[in-house]
Amino acid sequence: MGADTKTEIAVRSSLDLVSLDEFDKILTGQVEPPEVVDDPDEISRQIIMQLLGAETEAELENFGQAQGWRELQDIPMELQGFRWRPTSFDEGGPVYVIVNATRLDTGEAVVLTTGSANVLAQLSWLARHGRLPGAIKMLTRAHKDTARGFRPLWLKTPPGVTNPDTDAAAA
Repeated sequence: MGADTKTEIAVRSSLDLVSLDEFDKILTGQVEPPEVVDDPDEISRQIIMQLLGAETEAELENFGQAQGWRELQDIPMELQGFRWRPTSFDEGGPVYVIVNATRLDTGEAVVLTTGSANVLAQLSWLARHGRLPGAIKMLTRAHKDTARGFRPLWLKTPPGVTNPDTDAAAA
């Protein structure tokens, strides 16, 4: 590899607090994300590292089968965790996430992607507060447009599901 080749692994996990610190700084614009790796050998090495780092067999088997989370909007999911990486798109935020989840309507393991800043911040919060794995959430879209004409995405607790904060407040 040449001296200019970026060899830093550009995929981070919600299981690592240092990685979450970096993730939050990128979300709030305090630091730039790492560069997207273009070297085919490095990309291959990163894929192998991700496969070796899989937490479950479902994650291992669903690698590369990600779908946009918007396609499964309003479907309750049990979230297992997420990885993030810099995006190569010019529009939107500097990073996106790859979320491992289980659809609660079918029981199917799924791999989801999103770059929604609100959702990324919510996922970071869930990870920092020990709610991953296991949080039950569904992706929802705001009912009205922002001043810029977008309908923000949010994670919401599905109807009929309680969360630890709700349980603690009721006690």
